Amino acid sequence: MAYNLIVADSSSAIKKLCQSVFPEATYNLHFVANLEELNLLLDNLIPEAIILSSTILESLESLLQFNSKLSTLGRIPVFLIGGTFEPLPQEYLQSIKPEKIFLKPFYSESLAEAVKEAIEKRRVPDTLPEELPDSLPAENSSGSTTISPSLLREVRLLIQQEVLETERELEKRLRSNLLHELKTMMIREKAGAQENRLDDNRRKG
Repeated sequence: MAYNLIVADSSSAIKKLCQSVFPEATYNLHFVANLEELNLLLDNLIPEAIILSSTILESLESLLQFNSKLSTLGRIPVFLIGGTFEPLPQEYLQSIKPEKIFLKPFYSESLAEAVKEAIEKRRVPDTLPEELPDSLPAENSSGSTTISPSLLREVRLLIQQEVLETERELEKRLRSNLLHELKTMMIREKAGAQENRLDDNRRKG
């Protein structure tokens, strides 16, 4: 399944860059040239990530509208692209809360790797059901209750968070057990070496 990735930038150079580092087999690229187009696209599409250029941050009002949509959709990771000599207003940064900021010039591979990592962190592991039902069974009724896309995403994110926390706890326990076993082995090895030296000394004596 290809990931939906929105690129909000009016620059043809950024468009070509994204087309070169995000292969079609893995990503569906959706290009918009301004925040208005971006907000309209988010009404019909829930992307895995958004690449946003600072050049289209026209006003704080439109940015707040964009931020409101992000909150509704489950806080999608945003990667902000800015110019080296174009300082970004703090109120914009506080509103967007970007996953990472890239200042031109930057390595395109770094952007691709950061986007891939963010998507993988949010992806529900394959060991869980791939799809949740789009409707809930209605008791004593012939109809069904439809689950909104935003609620569905929130449920998936909650499941993923629980799984990741469990994995981290398991990793800590495994690391602790391995360190304990390693220390035990080192102590035994040291004791064995000392015993061998004592035996050698007894034979010599």
